[in-house]
Amino acid sequence: MRDSKRAFLAVAFAVLAAPACGRVIINQPVNRQGDAWHLTLRVLSDGPNGYSAGNTNYTPSRGERFIWAHVTLHNDQPIPRKFNFDRCDLDLSDGAVVPALIDADAIVNWTANHEPELAPGETITRKLIFAYPRDKSPTRLYCAPMVIALPQF
Repeated sequence: MRDSKRAFLAVAFAVLAAPACGRVIINQPVNRQGDAWHLTLRVLSDGPNGYSAGNTNYTPSRGERFIWAHVTLHNDQPIPRKFNFDRCDLDLSDGAVVPALIDADAIVNWTANHEPELAPGETITRKLIFAYPRDKSPTRLYCAPMVIALPQF
């Protein structure tokens, strides 16, 4: 019983402390609409450089860091539709980087489906976690067809 209590406290601490370990780049809502989707970038942060879900820990590869995009997505259509978060990317030189992880944005970390189906008028929140080179800075977040310009960091 003591071990399970310690494990619970460790997970609770990690969940509460994780947001404090990154550097916030954008901390005000940026709204975009396209193809009857409404996307809001609520927060963009450089780090934290670790993510734990269940018994699995994720860290970026050597020379990379995690960039976190906290987004809200709303289906404006009167029909259910799927949105593929692999349509979201950060630019990198002449290419792009799709999310390495997608978090369900709940009290506890858990990875979410890359292609959820949203009911008519449904809104969901997600954390998109990108593994991005440490020495580079993206200039935009693109979630087809919506584009959000990013400051250099």
